[in-house]
Amino acid sequence: MRARPHRQSHAATRAVPRRVLLLISFVLACLALTAVAAVGTFAKGTHPKGTKASVSYRFGLSDYEPNTFSDPRVAELGVHLAREVVPWNVALNKRDLAQATAWLDAVKHAYHIIPLITFQHADNNGPAPSPGQFLNAFKRFRKLFPWVTEFVPWDEATHATQPTAHHPWLAAEYYNALAANCSGCEITAPDILDSDGNVEAWVASFLERAHPYPKIWPFNPYSSVSTDSPALIENFLAATRGQVWFSEIGGVVWWRFKGKLIDHGEAFAARAAANIFQLAKLSPRITRIYYYHWRSPGNPTAKAARKATWDAGLVKSNGAARPALYVVARELHRSIQKSIPKIF
Repeated sequence: MRARPHRQSHAATRAVPRRVLLLISFVLACLALTAVAAVGTFAKGTHPKGTKASVSYRFGLSDYEPNTFSDPRVAELGVHLAREVVPWNVALNKRDLAQATAWLDAVKHAYHIIPLITFQHADNNGPAPSPGQFLNAFKRFRKLFPWVTEFVPWDEATHATQPTAHHPWLAAEYYNALAANCSGCEITAPDILDSDGNVEAWVASFLERAHPYPKIWPFNPYSSVSTDSPALIENFLAATRGQVWFSEIGGVVWWRFKGKLIDHGEAFAARAAANIFQLAKLSPRITRIYYYHWRSPGNPTAKAARKATWDAGLVKSNGAARPALYVVARELHRSIQKSIPKIF
């Protein structure tokens, strides 16, 4: 599931199976978004019904490429947060450890960025680790990177492809292990995907075993953003207490499913990007947005991007800004350079 010849395909193959499944359920709504008048009002800065105008969030990137953090536009956006998803046993696998080390080195030396590490299944998508195995691997990671202090126990724990989907108590055991063994760290609840059905019931079962009560709830609102609807976010807010982080979200330009190309286009992605910020104003409890991702893998019909399956990049493969990047800059009240940086 995570097999890849190079780092770009790692990011794509890690994420696509779950996103593909959720997108199947609402792709028609995604396409309809381009024709809905309410979406146009989002881009113009008005607020959907029920949202609040106050802004309480910080902006970061969910991006797995070390070179991203050498792009001067990242600093111009004021990015001081970055998220990476790694196998739970990353510290025990030479290849995974080398990739995670390169990413952490890039983050550490760029703009004082705070890394958020999210754990997931092992590379071979094998069985879930026992709480003891999970804790031992985590302790090894902490020994190698003591300066990293923000962790998510499991990525999209509610999704059917994850071993925690039908075992929320197992997710609670992972959370408890980190919470009890990382003094001074920020340990969040597991990452949750908004389109995974009755996630509120999963949360209730998780909370039966989770101690202490999580202060932070990572949430990936892909369906909410693509369908122009606050309902799933509002339901999640009602089911939890504490901060909510949009831990992974972006405007999709194109993606593939079983070899078929679904091309939404850059204008669609820009409108979806605007939706993200408007939905983040639903509650002052929503305190972070992590945008996935920075650089496009390229033209989907080009040889270089033939193996890529997902493109929500804010910049093209040659470094040119896409419309969504200017939407992000506008929402953050930031000015960014128009020219392509020399690193490309």
